[in-house]
Amino acid sequence: MWSQTITPTSRQLTVEIPDAFLNQPVEIVLIPKQLSDDVEARRKQVHAFFDQFQADVSLLHFTREELYDR
Repeated sequence: MWSQTITPTSRQLTVEIPDAFLNQPVEIVLIPKQLSDDVEARRKQVHAFFDQFQADVSLLHFTREELYDR
């Protein structure tokens, strides 16, 4: 995943992407960024955005030992 915050000044936008994304399908999502310091409101916005995907990740667990299994 890669993220970049910009302030557009026209309706057309050119975005440079990392080399790792070349020749692969990518999804471009535009989300207006609020300039408020209200952390709780931002947290609710983020949860509302990701809730629309209806992904259940409750069974995914990560342990630090998995890093050293190689």
